[in-house]
Amino acid sequence: MTRESSSQRRDPSALTCAPGLSRKIRVAVLMGGPSPERDISLQSGRQVVRALDPARYDVLPVEITRDGQWLPRPDLLRLASPAPAGDPPPARGAAGAQPAGTALVAAHRRIDEVVGGGAVDVAFIALHGPYGEDGTVQGLLELLGLPYTGSGVLASALAMDKLRSRQVLQANGVPVPAYVVVDGGRWPGNRDEIAARVARDLGYPCVAKPNAVGSSIGVGIVRDAAGLQEAIEAALAYGDVVLVEEYLRGTELTCAVLEEPDTGLPRALPLVEIVPKREFFDYAAKYEPGNSKEICPARVPAAIARRAQQVALRVHRVLGCEGFSRVDMFLAGHNIVVLEANTIPGMTAGSLIPLAARTAGIEFPELCNRVIASALRRDRLRRRRTGER
Repeated sequence: MTRESSSQRRDPSALTCAPGLSRKIRVAVLMGGPSPERDISLQSGRQVVRALDPARYDVLPVEITRDGQWLPRPDLLRLASPAPAGDPPPARGAAGAQPAGTALVAAHRRIDEVVGGGAVDVAFIALHGPYGEDGTVQGLLELLGLPYTGSGVLASALAMDKLRSRQVLQANGVPVPAYVVVDGGRWPGNRDEIAARVARDLGYPCVAKPNAVGSSIGVGIVRDAAGLQEAIEAALAYGDVVLVEEYLRGTELTCAVLEEPDTGLPRALPLVEIVPKREFFDYAAKYEPGNSKEICPARVPAAIARRAQQVALRVHRVLGCEGFSRVDMFLAGHNIVVLEANTIPGMTAGSLIPLAARTAGIEFPELCNRVIASALRRDRLRRRRTGER
C-alpha cells in the first residue's frame, strides 16, 4: 500500500460546499472495528450517516469488521429510524438496490480498494477506542493520502494512552489525578509492593482502569485492599498497563472543543455536567437511557465554567488535537482536575458533544459539516506546504 501521488488524487479542499458545486463531497463514514467500543462506534457512525445531507454529500458507510476487514454498507443509507444498539448483520456485498445518485464502490476488503484511488474525498472517523482512536487508522489514511476528520496520528495515539498523556499534561502544569501505574508483566511478582503503594499514595476507595480503552470499559471502584487484585486483573484484560488513581469527589464535567472550519481556531463549547444515577459514570451510565443526567450548561459558577473551558482548550493544544475533542474533568472543591481527552468523542443521539453543540446553537448536521470542513481545510493547508496540487 503506497501513498497516492497528487496527480492520482482529486482536490477535496476545492469542494468546500460552496454554492454551485459541480459535484458533491464524497465522504466515507468509518465505523465498527475490533475494539471493545465497537457497538458505540456503530451507533456513532449511523448517526453521522443519517445527519449528512444527501444534497451536499455522497456518503459511503464503511463497517470495519472485528477481524479488520473493510465492508461498504450502502444498506445503512436507507435507514430512516434510529438504529439499535447492537451490531448490524454483516454485509457480504450489496444489500439491495444502490441508492440513486450515490457513488458507491463494490464490497472490496482491501483498505485502498474501499476508500483509495479517488473513491472518496474525505473519511469521517467514527471509530472509538483501539484501532480507530489511537492513531492506527489515521496512519493508514495518511499512507493513502486521504483527508480525515479529527486529530492526527501523534495526538490520537497520545490522547488514547492515559499514562503518556497525563505525563505530558503534568509537564505542562495541567492537574491530573494522583495515580499508581501497574505493569501487567510485573504485576504477578509485585502484588504486595503495588498494594502497599496504593494504600500509601492513594488510599481507599480508589479507581482501577485500563490505560488505553474508553467508554469506562474495564473501570472499577476499589473499596479496600481485598478488592484491589480483582479490579486490577479485570482491567488488565484490556491491555498491559493499568492505572490505579485517586477517587475524586466533586462534580464531573466535560468540555467539548470544536475548531472553527474557516480559521482552525479552537472554541470551547458550553460545559456539560454529568450526574450519574449509578455509582459513577460507567458504561451503563453513559449508554443506557435513564442511568445518568447530563446538564448543559453545567450548574457551576460562571467563573468556574470559564476556567474549565480554558483548561479544555489548553489540553486540546498541549496534546496537539485537531478538528474537535472532548476533555473530561472533575471539579474537586475549587480545583479542576483533568481525567482524559477524547479525540473521537461519541456521536450517538445521547452523546455529550452533540448536546454541547446544540446548546451553543449548532445542530447535529451542522456539527458534522464543521468537522468535515475542518478536515478539508487542514488538507488544503498541507497541500500548500508540500507544493501538491
